[in-house]
Amino acid sequence: MKRTNLITIIISMLFIANFAKADLNISLKEYLDGKDLDKGSTQIYLLKRCSAVYAYASGIVLKSDAVSSKNFIEISNNLLFKSVELMVIDENKKLEEAQDEAEKNRKELFSNYITDGKKNWEKNKSHFKGSYISEDVAICSKLTEEN
Repeated sequence: MKRTNLITIIISMLFIANFAKADLNISLKEYLDGKDLDKGSTQIYLLKRCSAVYAYASGIVLKSDAVSSKNFIEISNNLLFKSVELMVIDENKKLEEAQDEAEKNRKELFSNYITDGKKNWEKNKSHFKGSYISEDVAICSKLTEEN
């Protein structure tokens, strides 16, 4: 009986340790796999995630490159505004309701990027490289390219 309890405790601890190591956000690449990009809800989520990752990038480079930081926050705000517009059009939400929801979502996603970025920093001394965050930035940069 004691042996089974010990094994159960060990398995539980391993499960908890693995869960604690897991990234809070899934990568955008993984999220977008199999999603319909023409669907409003997919576009809204993508815009919110990109807004959050640009806000995160803005905070990371703020001390070393204030100009880039300002550009990133402008991009972040523009993407968030586009998500609000789409929520109003596609989901028939009131402007204020859509703004509140989008800001709340960005804050949560931003917080996840901070946590995951810190974990990545501890692992390899980079906030972006070697993590899903750099992949997210690459995907989001396609949204902001000038045609």
